[in-house]
Amino acid sequence: MRRTTGDILLEKLYKPVHLLGELKIILSNSMRIVIVFVMIMSGSAMASINGGKYTINDAGDTIYNITIPIDTMTGESRVFQSLDFMTHDGVYSLIDSLLDLEKIPTDLLKEIKLFVNAKYAPVYQSSLSSEGGKSSPEGSVAKTDILYPAHRYYKKWDTFNTHPYSEALSKNDTSLELVLQTASSPYIPPIIGPITSYFGDGRNHSGMDIDLQVWDTVVSAFDGVVRISRKHGGYGRVVVVRHNNGLETLYAHLHRLKVVPGDIVKAGQLIGLGGSSGHSSGSHLHFECRFKGKPLNPAHFINYKTNKLVADTITLVKTRWSYSAVPKGVKYHRVANGEFLYLIAKRYGTSINRICDLNGIRRNSILRVGQQLRII
Repeated sequence: MRRTTGDILLEKLYKPVHLLGELKIILSNSMRIVIVFVMIMSGSAMASINGGKYTINDAGDTIYNITIPIDTMTGESRVFQSLDFMTHDGVYSLIDSLLDLEKIPTDLLKEIKLFVNAKYAPVYQSSLSSEGGKSSPEGSVAKTDILYPAHRYYKKWDTFNTHPYSEALSKNDTSLELVLQTASSPYIPPIIGPITSYFGDGRNHSGMDIDLQVWDTVVSAFDGVVRISRKHGGYGRVVVVRHNNGLETLYAHLHRLKVVPGDIVKAGQLIGLGGSSGHSSGSHLHFECRFKGKPLNPAHFINYKTNKLVADTITLVKTRWSYSAVPKGVKYHRVANGEFLYLIAKRYGTSINRICDLNGIRRNSILRVGQQLRII
């Protein structure tokens, strides 16, 4: 079942109440300010009613046995009817007063979800469409692509798990093209620095490690929407951004998070500050590119010498375990019996180091007959 805007916002409000202090920063657009306003007014009304008895179904986090007075004339709760009478300054003042509460009643969370879905989901969709949401042939905005980028590929939007996708999602894929950048939507390197560890690198390493200093700014590589922004296991503080073409980029070991799930980000926009959180031996950015949960080798389509894309478009070819990313216009050489790196480099007028960089191999790597080496 597709999760709604209200579901996502409801998850945020299940967090401990001490996080309310961050709402002044997080709730920056008008829709989110209204949500804080709903929370405050609902809390005031609930306190004057009866405190609200409630229970939680742990199996599914389903709220039931809600006790909220209903106005028999309109069918709406009295909380629902009293939401439009607070000034902007009043909202901020009451946010501070909520910091003394030990918890927010579950009844209140239910009211917030109902109100947001009924009144403000259209506003959220409209704000996303103005940022470049995909349009339908008739010119209207396609709601699924607005709420969740690349919904045609994923059919879900998980703001908790970094890799929530099953094998079935990519099982029947063969090949497809992804446009990585256009004139109006370019690629911007998340950080510029020496590569300290490559994709694979003789171990199960699903990304590129780029050296940085703690507090260095880390930016989004492409336009997209933030799906994950949290502390998560070995990744430490991590941000995952989903892009309109279906690509997801991951930024791990951050020291500070500067975005929240649902934020619309442009290429080059700040998403976090560099650090060494999680399983990390020193400050660096762990950068991953994934499609349908499968890791791609960023070095196959990003030139880390120039910090530019190899090509604007790549072709993803399904392999047994993942995808092979082939930039448009690149050239490959199939290794023949008796060939070695020096002869191949000389034939194409390039260097051994260049071939090694392009293919993630070492100078002393053993070449297999039939192996394809990228030359350009």
